[in-house]
Amino acid sequence: MAAALSRALKLPGKKIHDLGEYDPLRQADSDDSEDDGNLRYHKNGNLQTEASIEATFDGDVDAAVEMRALKVKQRRLDETSSTEVRATEVSDECTMKTRRSLVPCMRTAAFLLSLAFSMVLVLICAFFTQCPGSQPLMTSWNRSLGQTAGFPPVITLWDVNDDQVSDVIVSFSSTGKTRGQRGGLRLQATLKLHVSVAVLSGVDGSVLWTSPAPERLKFIQCGIGYVDGGPGSVCLLVGINHMLKAVNSSSGSSLWEMKSVYRSHQTPAAPAVLLPDIDGDGFADFLLGSRPSVLTSRIRDISFVFVSGATGTLIGQAVSYNVTGEGKLIGPKAYVSGGGVLYVMFGYGTIQALSVRDMYKQANGKASLPAPLQSQDSVWEWKRRGNQSEWLEVYSSDPTRDRLQLVNGQHLRQLWSANGSSIEGAPVTGFFNQDNILDFLIQISSGSNTRKSLIIDGSSGEELWTTKLGCHIQGSEAASIPLSDGRSAFLFWAKECEVKISVSGAASLAQRTDPNSQSQYHLYLLHPLYPSVLLELTNSTEVVTASATGIFEQQKDAFYVSMTTGSTHKSHESRTGPLLVKGLGLNWAISRSRVVTLEEETIGTVRKFFSQIRFSAVQH
Repeated sequence: MAAALSRALKLPGKKIHDLGEYDPLRQADSDDSEDDGNLRYHKNGNLQTEASIEATFDGDVDAAVEMRALKVKQRRLDETSSTEVRATEVSDECTMKTRRSLVPCMRTAAFLLSLAFSMVLVLICAFFTQCPGSQPLMTSWNRSLGQTAGFPPVITLWDVNDDQVSDVIVSFSSTGKTRGQRGGLRLQATLKLHVSVAVLSGVDGSVLWTSPAPERLKFIQCGIGYVDGGPGSVCLLVGINHMLKAVNSSSGSSLWEMKSVYRSHQTPAAPAVLLPDIDGDGFADFLLGSRPSVLTSRIRDISFVFVSGATGTLIGQAVSYNVTGEGKLIGPKAYVSGGGVLYVMFGYGTIQALSVRDMYKQANGKASLPAPLQSQDSVWEWKRRGNQSEWLEVYSSDPTRDRLQLVNGQHLRQLWSANGSSIEGAPVTGFFNQDNILDFLIQISSGSNTRKSLIIDGSSGEELWTTKLGCHIQGSEAASIPLSDGRSAFLFWAKECEVKISVSGAASLAQRTDPNSQSQYHLYLLHPLYPSVLLELTNSTEVVTASATGIFEQQKDAFYVSMTTGSTHKSHESRTGPLLVKGLGLNWAISRSRVVTLEEETIGTVRKFFSQIRFSAVQH
């Protein structure tokens, strides 16, 4: 067969008219170079088919057979090559599809990774960031501070541990027996007086810290600090005779202490007047006023000193003013006029005012005025036109003390006055109606062992609520608590009362007739929407010597802190005895209170209403 093929390839080319000159060898080579393995080709514009090729080899059977075998082999090669090409194309297409499908997958993976990273970051921040926890509903707690020396305690509220709940800061005096040289106890007359300041948690009454004080305190003021840093963390302890001390409210550690602040035989007249920074150290300063310890004449001088809040040093010298008048000292209290000028108002019956600007000039001579004290108020200065004195006459009253008067703070004119007889205690301010003007709770003695309670409209001086209870009222311990609707609930104490049950099943107040029975003191709550109902929240067999109120803003609750001094004698005439501090959650107390009706009222409706009230310092 190989020989036949060889002969066929050596044959001279034949003339084929349709295709022109033909050389099988040259044509095969040409076909291989143009299209590998394809026997169909064009020559001079004509197509040569397989049949024409076979006809060329008709003269030689072996050559034709060999040629056919060659074609089959070539066709198999063509199929294999096509399969590989198709496989390559399929592979390329799959690669492209795979690449296109990876893009959204990669995007999804990137999103999930970023989301997971953010979640982990949030969890880490939540773990390391201290968040205020929700406090449980306050119930009631009691804390004994030991035997007292009979002096009235001082109490104030301040959040010392940043738990969003006001804590109780109290100063009290106790006696300690000292031993002589032979080790024996000295007599009662030589007992040493110990003064302590204790801070109790507003939540449960636990002791947070205690600190000694060199003398009895007259006032405790907290919140002093840098003028641009919000409420400060410094508490000011004002002694009754000579001491002034600043402590850290969180720990009780001493920051500075001054002695001999006042002139001899003087005592603080009122809490310190807080001032802006006047000495340029960035720390708030204050003005402290003092009066004679014993008032012996109608002329009572009042002295003032400027004190640096950062160091306790005096800013300038003390200045004194002679004040005439009768009655209880009013102030000194700070007041900012409509023009933004700071004044101090005080007086005995007659209320007078001095600008802090003028007081600073007298205390510091020719020293330049600090920026916060440079402005003046033309409206207030009008009060001393034609008078070169530094005094501004704010208000002058008649000799009687049985009058409640309201003076406009901008124009210093009386708005109204309300007559009364033997008004006891300072008026308690609160919102009884919804005109956004402060109203006043006053209590008046109206007979033997009875008192009359009134709420006076702040806009007109008219009575909004009044009742005459057949029991003795402690007017000095009245208070008000803000409600979430903008009104106020009022609290006051009553004693020597017994309960009588009416036909409707409600309780009413009546005077106790048994002179040998032990006195009971009752704390009552009055709500403006139910003026004919009183809620008895708690009772005590001891006189309440001091009290304060605070708000649980997170829980929409309030609490009432009272201090009593138990007597060791049956006559209850002595004020020496164990000092007891009691904290009372008002929502908890309301749920366990006793309803006392002044008129006919449906008890079920009252209970449902009071179970839903909320206390809040922020109006909603």
